[in-house]
Amino acid sequence: MSPARRQTIAATLTRMSMMVSGTALLLAYVSFLAYDWYSLRQELVSQLETEAAITGSNSVTALEFDDPQAAQATLSALSGSPHVLYAAIETPDGAIFAEYSRKAGSHAAPGLHLAGDEFEQHWKLDGSVLLARRIEFGGKALGTVYVLAETTDLMHRAVRFGIISACILFLSFLIAVLATAAIRRLVTGPLTELARTAQVVSRDRDYSVRARLPSSTDELALLVRSFNEMLEQIQQRDAMLEESRTVLELKVEERTAELKTANKELEAFSYSVAHDLRGPLQHISNIVYLLREMCGDGNPQTTAMLEKLDESSARMSRLIEDLLNLSSATSTPLRRRQIDLSGMAQSILTELAAQSPGRQVETMVAAGARVYADEGLIRLVMENLLGNAWKYTSKTPHAKIEFGFEKSADTTAYFVRDNGAGFDPALAERLFRPFQRLHTQEEFPGTGVGLATVQRILARHGGKIWARADVQRGTEFSFTVPDTGGETNGAG
Repeated sequence: MSPARRQTIAATLTRMSMMVSGTALLLAYVSFLAYDWYSLRQELVSQLETEAAITGSNSVTALEFDDPQAAQATLSALSGSPHVLYAAIETPDGAIFAEYSRKAGSHAAPGLHLAGDEFEQHWKLDGSVLLARRIEFGGKALGTVYVLAETTDLMHRAVRFGIISACILFLSFLIAVLATAAIRRLVTGPLTELARTAQVVSRDRDYSVRARLPSSTDELALLVRSFNEMLEQIQQRDAMLEESRTVLELKVEERTAELKTANKELEAFSYSVAHDLRGPLQHISNIVYLLREMCGDGNPQTTAMLEKLDESSARMSRLIEDLLNLSSATSTPLRRRQIDLSGMAQSILTELAAQSPGRQVETMVAAGARVYADEGLIRLVMENLLGNAWKYTSKTPHAKIEFGFEKSADTTAYFVRDNGAGFDPALAERLFRPFQRLHTQEEFPGTGVGLATVQRILARHGGKIWARADVQRGTEFSFTVPDTGGETNGAG
């Protein structure tokens, strides 16, 4: 939320306080005005009742002796009441017996009379009040006195009271504003300071800052103190973590250097051993060839021994070659380039067919597979996978080998599929370990190093390999080679 739209606690508290105080003061103001107006009217009605009672009592004799002049004199005494506009005495038949008017044209409202069983009644008119009271003497109704009074004075008094009340209302509201400002300083001040400190900590990750403690000892002070203690604990933990991280980095660097040195020495040793073994093996092969030429086919036992020695020498040569490939898979620098993987697969299958001219194998190669990788290492991958497919379909009547790829949203998986001997899926985890074989040497010859080499090469390229198979139902190896900055990775 932008700062312009963010509502602070202080502003919210001020708005709520003003709303509550203003509403309460306004309700009190309206209530006082209504009560004052009601009280003034009741006071006027009560005064009129008294004046009507006195006027009625003083008019009994005049009504008894039919003396309108005396009744007129009695009504004229109401001139001392400035609020009385008009007064009249009516006979029981409704005729005017006597009347008094302070202003010319003042008269009682027509049609307003006491009912037969009413003794007294008053009516609120527009700007005036009319009161009627029956005049009785000796249980006999002699007439009715009417008194009409204006309410202008009441209005003036109500206006004066309203002005005074408004001043009191404004003063009370001003006091409420000052009280709210004091509450903001006492309550929202520490909260605002705490919020600013938390914002700095969150933005800068600086746990050394502290919120200023308020001078009070209430819950706000406890909250700020607890927040500062939490920051101190985090700062101490960060310092310990930083120290531990530094020590760990040093140990990791030391261990990495040791591992690199050990790996280099191991690779150099493996390469040296494999390379140095080639010479003696070549001598053994040459001697076997000479012995075979010298002995000829005369002694079957000798011939069998020489063939066995030649097979062992060839197996040893293949093992040395695989060890050299395994070493180069982890030590050879990567030289990536654009590679036509489909063309490479077709070339390897053609070479395998040339080495076994008597075999009939149905091969299928999907066109358009391309990767950005080291050509020499990727060729080792393809030779191992296609060579395994060729080897493990050697006992299958209608052998089939397929190379293809499947594209998804974010990667392309390449696969080599065959219908050969397969393997037990429960043993799949052993496939990519060096010297771990799932078939005996008598069933299918091999060194158990090829798939480990494949796994290491693909790992160096950032890819992976996995297998799906079942016994006597063929095998499918799938692998990926992610694009790491080349022109194209995948099909196309």
